Amino acid sequence: MHHMTKTSSPSPVKPVRLTISVTPEVHQTFSRMASAGSMSISRAMGDWLGDTLDAAAYVAEKLEEARAAPRLVAQEMHAYALGLKDETGEVLRQVRQKARATGADGGAPRRHQSAPDSSPPPCNTGGKVPRKGTR
Repeated sequence: MHHMTKTSSPSPVKPVRLTISVTPEVHQTFSRMASAGSMSISRAMGDWLGDTLDAAAYVAEKLEEARAAPRLVAQEMHAYALGLKDETGEVLRQVRQKARATGADGGAPRRHQSAPDSSPPPCNTGGKVPRKGTR
């Protein structure tokens, strides 16, 4: 897999300026990010894109491969999804095992206590059933 890496050059590289259209939600999110980081929206977006460059390069590579050999890429993605399913299945199995050992809330092991049933019996008594031992 080909990864793009930053190389240092003796002369400073001048950033490329772009004009892009974004949804109001995207603009609002990056405005918040810029405000929180005391920077411009342009800088916030540029830094974000720079930080996610490897992921974008991977997607670009897969798109190029899909155009050249769609069946092969579909098979690769299918294999990836199956592997991911196996991994998440194992994680869920471990979580369930720990939950059984420690209780759902993570505390001490569960103790089975039989609480009195406060619901009326399944008959048409309107819940007015004499209590046991009151006769």
